[in-house]
Amino acid sequence: MNGFDYSLGLLTILMGLALADVCFSFHKLAIRARTIRWDGRVPLTAVLVVFECVRLWFAQWTLRNFSAALTFPVYLGLFVQMLLLVLLATSCLPDDPADDCDLRAFYEKRRRYFWSLFTAYFAMFFILWLVFGSTNVNGLTSADVVDWVRVLAPLVLFPLLIVSRRKWLDYAIPVAFILFYGARYWDATLAGG
Repeated sequence: MNGFDYSLGLLTILMGLALADVCFSFHKLAIRARTIRWDGRVPLTAVLVVFECVRLWFAQWTLRNFSAALTFPVYLGLFVQMLLLVLLATSCLPDDPADDCDLRAFYEKRRRYFWSLFTAYFAMFFILWLVFGSTNVNGLTSADVVDWVRVLAPLVLFPLLIVSRRKWLDYAIPVAFILFYGARYWDATLAGG
């Protein structure tokens, strides 16, 4: 086991906690599906969090190319970023929904908290991205204009969702994020040393 493998262990545990929480909370909603008052924004935020977990897990592989990733200050930053992702996972779905749970009310109650966490998460992502040399998704080549957009856009758009009461934005921004990052990472690979 090398230093990178060792450092990934704790981050793996936190990632597992995040994904498990989303799965358990979704299960509790699914078994009450007929009595829940649904609002698509809530399952969409859960999909966004799961997508981000997978994307971040995939992106962690590129850190093997950076010796700075194994220094304490940078590792602490990665740890804080992962904790924010766990908090996002625990806040995207109700933990113990009542049979008559209203997901619209849940979303509106958690809106400020959830999107503030996502903004903080991406602020940490941006800082770490700068530390690692502002690279492309492969972690090896210099960032291009699209990479700067992919890193900075969430820092503008997610705060907008904190204050906006426009339902179409609550759908459009997360869907655009998923589609953009999905397309950006589609040809990336974990292959190679």
